[in-house]
Amino acid sequence: MRFIWIFILFWSSVLAHENEKQKAMVVSWGDIIVGNFQGAARLDTPERIRQAVSIWKSHGIDQVFFRADSFRVLLFHKFSPHNDPKQKSIMGKVKVAWELDLLKVALDAMRKEGIRAYVWLTVLDEGCPPEVLYSDSTPFPWQSHFTRENPWYLVCDRSLTPNNRKYHWGFLEYAYPEVRKYMLQVIRAFSDRFNFDGVFLSLRSHSPPPSHADQFGFNEPVVLEFRKRYGRDILRESFDLEKWRELRGDFFTTFLQQVKNHLIGEGQKLAVGVQQGEYLGPPLGNMRIQWRRWVSEGIIDQLVVGHITEERARYPKRTQRVMGYLQSQENTLGLPHIEKALREKYAPLCVQYGVDLYTDPSRFYLSFSHASYGRGHQQMDVRKNLLVKLKEIPGLTGIMESYAGLMRH
Repeated sequence: MRFIWIFILFWSSVLAHENEKQKAMVVSWGDIIVGNFQGAARLDTPERIRQAVSIWKSHGIDQVFFRADSFRVLLFHKFSPHNDPKQKSIMGKVKVAWELDLLKVALDAMRKEGIRAYVWLTVLDEGCPPEVLYSDSTPFPWQSHFTRENPWYLVCDRSLTPNNRKYHWGFLEYAYPEVRKYMLQVIRAFSDRFNFDGVFLSLRSHSPPPSHADQFGFNEPVVLEFRKRYGRDILRESFDLEKWRELRGDFFTTFLQQVKNHLIGEGQKLAVGVQQGEYLGPPLGNMRIQWRRWVSEGIIDQLVVGHITEERARYPKRTQRVMGYLQSQENTLGLPHIEKALREKYAPLCVQYGVDLYTDPSRFYLSFSHASYGRGHQQMDVRKNLLVKLKEIPGLTGIMESYAGLMRH
C-alpha cells in the first residue's frame, strides 16, 4: 500500500510540473509613461527601470514583451500634436528616453535578472493623416513617412481605377516586396541595435475599422497573382472569397519567413501575437492568419493567442465594427471557447513542432453594457475560473500577467 501511495505522489508531482506555466508580461512603455503609475512602475529613468525589473523577477516573470512602438514613431513617423499639449509632452518624453538609451537599460537589466526579453513592434499600424479622426474625436497624431510618401502601398478597395480609390490607413499590403523590405528595416532598427532575445510582432492596430471586413485587399499584385492561380479577375468578376483571403495570408507569411531568415542569422527568435481563430478580425478584415503554417514550417518560435486590438474601446461609437467579419474574439463571434481551442487545436500542434504557446486571459469573455458601443470589461470571477482551466492545459507554455496588477500589488 505504501508503494502505491509513493507511486501516486510521484506521478502527481510529475504531472503538476509538466502543467506548470511560465509567466510572461507585456510592458507597453508608451502607455506606462503617460499613465498613472508611480515610482519604479513609471519606467522613465534608468534607476526606476532597474528597480522595476527586480520586482518583475521577484514575482516570477520569465519573459517580457517590451513594446517599442513609441520609439518607432519617433524614428519612422511624422508626429503632429495638433496644438495638443498632452501629445506634445508625450513625444518629448519619448525623445528623452531614446537619448537616455532606456531600451538598452531595460534589456541589460532583464538579462541580468535572467528574464527573456522580446522587443514588441506592430506591423499593421502605420498611422493615419490628421483628417482621419482618432477615436472619432481628435486628429490622428502620427503617420509613417513611408505611407505619406507611398500611399499606394496601403491595402485598397476594389476600385477599377485610382479615381476615388479608398485605402485602409495604417494597413500595408504585404504582397509588395517594397513593403516587406521597409518593415524589415523597421524591425532591424531595433533587433540589430539592441540584441533582444527575440522580436514580437503584434497584429493589432490603431486604425479605424473598414465599412466591411472584406472591403480592402485588392492591390495590383494580389489581383495579378489571383488571376495567375485561379484565372479570375477579382476587380471585374465574381470570385472565391476564401481563396482571396488565403492568398493575402500567403503574402504575409512570405514576410514572416523573411523576418525569420534574418533573425536566425542574429541568433534571435520570432514571436507573433494574433487573435483567436483563423482570421485577422477587427479592425483589419478577414485576411487569413496562417498560424498552422507558421508553426509547422518553423517560421515562428512563439505564438501568443488572444492578442487583440479591443476595437470597441478604440472607436467606441462605431456600430459597423463587426459587419462582414467571420470571427471576432472581442465579440465572441464564430469561435469556440478559448480553453477548448487551446487544448484541441493550438497546443497539440505547438508541442509537435516545439513552438512556445502563450495566451492572455484578460482578453476573453468580455462583458459589455451596450450591444454595440463601449469598452468591454472582464468580471473577476470569470478571470479566476479561466485561469484555473488554463493552468490545466498541457502544452500551454505560459500565461500573460497584468503589468498594472503586478506593479500595483
